[in-house]
Amino acid sequence: MNPPSRPRRPFGPGTLALMIVAGAVLGGAAGAVRSLAGDPPGAAGLALTAAPVSVAMALGFAVGLWWWRGIDEAAREAHKWAWWWGGSGGMAVGVILLLTLVSGDDGALPAGLRLGGLGGPDLVAAGMWTVLLAQIAGYGVAWAIWWLKHR
Repeated sequence: MNPPSRPRRPFGPGTLALMIVAGAVLGGAAGAVRSLAGDPPGAAGLALTAAPVSVAMALGFAVGLWWWRGIDEAAREAHKWAWWWGGSGGMAVGVILLLTLVSGDDGALPAGLRLGGLGGPDLVAAGMWTVLLAQIAGYGVAWAIWWLKHR
């Protein structure tokens, strides 16, 4: 007969810190590979950007899956609830902010918020960052609210 196995403890703050460091290392490695590859024109340049970023994303996804399987049901529910409500709410705020900044008279905005003079790629990047950061902020607020409500 097999001896009874101890229940597995869910991951804690140390594992979260490890995940953050791993994400930074993966991103830094992808950036370093891209930087060392130089800047060839055309499809080669596109491939040299897509390849290291794709590998880093795949590894990051695998690490995230490992982490997800190691947290308890309450933590999973907190993250799902926070992403749905916080991420959706943050996306709405980010889109409102983005549309306000790019569609209007630059003279009506404070100098620090003017996006005039930016080209199409810069505006797309600014929009992506605006929405992403708003989603993450909303997620963080909703996650904290979920845990405060369920203590």
